[in-house]
Amino acid sequence: MGDFDRQTQMKHGFSHIQWMQNFYAQSMYSDIKLIIKNKRYAVHKSILHMASALFRRLLNDNIRVLEMDSKDIREISVSKAIEFLYKGTIEELRIEQIANIVKLAELWQLDKLKDYCYLFVEGIFRDNSQVSQRLGDIDNYFINNFSKITTNIRFLNLSIENVKQLLSSDGLKVSSEEQVFRGLSQWIKYDWINRKKDLYSLMTCIRLPCCSVSFLLEEVRALCCESVEECQLLLDAILWHQFPQKRASLKLMNSDFRNIDKRVLILGGNNNEISGLIEMYNFNTNSWTDFFKIDINITFFLAETFKNNLIIFGGWDTKENRLNDKVYSLNLHTKQLTDLAPMNKNRSNGTSVIINERIVVTGGHDSLIHPMDTVEEYNIIENSWKIVASMNESRSDHASVVYKEKIYVFGGISASGDNLSSVEVFDPNANQWTMLRPMKWKISDLYAVVVNDSIYCTGGYNGTDFIGQVEKFDPSSNSWTDVSNMPVKDSGFQAIYHNEKIICFGGWRNSKIQVYDPAKNTWKIIGECSNRRNDYVALLLERNF
Repeated sequence: MGDFDRQTQMKHGFSHIQWMQNFYAQSMYSDIKLIIKNKRYAVHKSILHMASALFRRLLNDNIRVLEMDSKDIREISVSKAIEFLYKGTIEELRIEQIANIVKLAELWQLDKLKDYCYLFVEGIFRDNSQVSQRLGDIDNYFINNFSKITTNIRFLNLSIENVKQLLSSDGLKVSSEEQVFRGLSQWIKYDWINRKKDLYSLMTCIRLPCCSVSFLLEEVRALCCESVEECQLLLDAILWHQFPQKRASLKLMNSDFRNIDKRVLILGGNNNEISGLIEMYNFNTNSWTDFFKIDINITFFLAETFKNNLIIFGGWDTKENRLNDKVYSLNLHTKQLTDLAPMNKNRSNGTSVIINERIVVTGGHDSLIHPMDTVEEYNIIENSWKIVASMNESRSDHASVVYKEKIYVFGGISASGDNLSSVEVFDPNANQWTMLRPMKWKISDLYAVVVNDSIYCTGGYNGTDFIGQVEKFDPSSNSWTDVSNMPVKDSGFQAIYHNEKIICFGGWRNSKIQVYDPAKNTWKIIGECSNRRNDYVALLLERNF
């Protein structure tokens, strides 16, 4: 292509862009109404379709109105975002608008808009050295790009107050806490003579228990050798790992993972074709990706995550056509699968919870497909199983949760094959089960979620049909309350509590993602699962992999 052709092509393209801008300004030929906070924007479906994968997934030929999530999004941010979609630039953009526009860009998956905002901030950095001290105005840029800016001269020149504020942020976007410490190390070493006095105060902002022991002994120890206080922090972090019983006394140890892009792993289910496929769901983008496919021939298994590992146990061996007692560990970093100590009993269709670094498995089917009352406990550190006190009733296809270091189980199928309404609680310290007030309905294949000081039991099967009833249990008063029903009745699904909401994924007969807001007692459907699954496992990840 010659220069004449290129210039002609560019002029042709610019002409089309200008016409689309005119169409938008005059609301001409718009074929979809975008609704944000009850305000309507007449836009063009083709423009939205080109903007992001989210719009491509939501739009189809028949849709004429699209209402988008707008939590905490300002009207000016919406206007600026639409302006960018049509122009590729934003006129009269101001620094105080950036954080909210970036938040909208993340919500709508507008990567080019995010890049535009970050370049805008970097341009201000170059033009005004004082801006780098105004962390309150540009915190979203630093938080979302921490790994990129730790070697930037503007970051290295931040004040101690700004660095402390940044390192203390729950929303810092990092793949690991080690990354946060390395940022601290970069800042300290940039002016070691004058800054080493600030090392201890900044160290208290690092979630040291979230770092591996090897990292603590190598990189953290290499930097923290100047004061007794710094050495004590390092020692406490190692004690946190090695002696779990001492954690309550380690008051400066913040072990909470930062509120990064939390994701859910979905695996297993009554579907041989996808039972080994591990999918990952991203809350922020409402999107699915394939994470890994494990080479095991089992369904109806249980799984839990611990640190960097996915632990899989029990289930039905489809190759040998029998119940399974095997236990596997999948390293989520290396994707390496290893064998662990087997369970004491073959079982499927039970439930599992993690409590005090132990996995407790309750009930399920035995080899004759009869519900069981047996309970066993796996010591993750010692890689060993032991039998603990049995439940008062045999049950399979039930629900279980941990609340205040006790295990609660709900409903299920009894030894006689009938549905149960019974509820019981296990005290690990006393090794004893106690019956509680039963549910209103006899339900199996339900799911339970802890929300603050209540436990919500959702959906299930009543023996003849799927149900959408939701009951709220108050452990302190041993009482039940009905709340709003699910929009789609189903069973065999799993749910996650995230961002103060309960999110339910699919089930036996649907693939909807249903969200319950306990504060408003309302449900809504936000999307679809990429594959239909039932009796599967869903696990919330506390870090990125």
